Amino acid sequence: MQCPGNHNSMQTNSDYILVDNNRSLELALINLKQANVLSIDTESSGYYTYYPKVCLLQIHAKGKTYLIDPIQIPNISSLSTFFLDPQKLKIFHSAQDDIRGLNRDFGFRFANIADTLIGSRLLALGQNSLFYLVEKYHQIKLSKVEQKSNWEIRPLQVQQLRYAALDTVYLESIWKSMEEELASKHLLDEALSEFDFLSKEHYIPKESEGFQLVRFPNIIDFTPLERRKILELLRYRDERARKINKASFRIWPNERISQCVKEEPKLNKCIEWFGKKDGEEVFKILTSEYSDPIEASELTKRQGEDLDESESSQFLQLKKWRTRVMRVRRMEHHLLPSNRQLIEIIRKQPKSIDELGSMALFSDWKLSNYGPGILAAIQNQDIEKTLKGLIPIRTKEEFALKKQKNTIE
Repeated sequence: MQCPGNHNSMQTNSDYILVDNNRSLELALINLKQANVLSIDTESSGYYTYYPKVCLLQIHAKGKTYLIDPIQIPNISSLSTFFLDPQKLKIFHSAQDDIRGLNRDFGFRFANIADTLIGSRLLALGQNSLFYLVEKYHQIKLSKVEQKSNWEIRPLQVQQLRYAALDTVYLESIWKSMEEELASKHLLDEALSEFDFLSKEHYIPKESEGFQLVRFPNIIDFTPLERRKILELLRYRDERARKINKASFRIWPNERISQCVKEEPKLNKCIEWFGKKDGEEVFKILTSEYSDPIEASELTKRQGEDLDESESSQFLQLKKWRTRVMRVRRMEHHLLPSNRQLIEIIRKQPKSIDELGSMALFSDWKLSNYGPGILAAIQNQDIEKTLKGLIPIRTKEEFALKKQKNTIE
């Protein structure tokens, strides 16, 4: 096999074909055009950069795995036809992240997809990682060694390419097994509707800060004033990370923030730890006067606590409806409306299924099967009649075992 840095031709071995120039892309397109099923995955720079970008696109089709390098081939728009072709099935694991990334970086849109992550949740497999699914369906353990590789650096190493290739090899056979299981449990229509909704995902930039104070290690152990200083340091670090497009933890680690807040070092020590410019800013943050310390109670605020009395009552009713659905369907929360979605519904106050549908929060299946219950809940009406006909995901025995296991844990 030729080394990954050689760009003279399409490089191939039994595991993958590296597509890193226009000629090799043209050859790959000829083969992909003949395929009815494409298994897709991506590797991004997200672990290393503030703004993630797709660094490698893996497509497995007709027994071959193509590793398409968009850093070496800036224009890969010719793939768009395949992704939008309703006759070609595109299989992902955790499609949302891949579809958003491919839409963000290349403007790709998709039609006719399947997602083995959603499939595993509907089948209540307990674990949902691709690592687990490959072991369950193929009795093979994938390597996790390259999970945190820097995919932006070129040339890519052979071990990175082999790792990336294996992420798509098993998806088609896993989905075929899942499809049969879902059909036998009368859950396939629900799955297909979820896939159709997911295929319309597109990237929306987040306006909020790229961190949450409540997730800072051991934040509860700091004093209210120390928490305020940590928040200001996180804000400063986040802004620095944005400017140079570097992952926040690579600017300075959380351990260093904890240390400087506890020790309140002198200016010279701050400069030693953070460099001159950052050190001076850190020292200013540490020595500033603050009139708004952060109490522990503020860390534990949950979504919905800023609702007024009437909205809070509706939020409570919606959460009761969601709990009843979980019990009737003997399922977990992952496939049900989130608190954020419930609050959005309360803010909009839809009066009909059409109005709820116009919010574009749910698949058609969810709209038909959950919509009546949601409307009944916010109108403080009886929800029990809206639960009839919902198909359980687990048997009573499986659900009892799950509850028993959760209690023990």
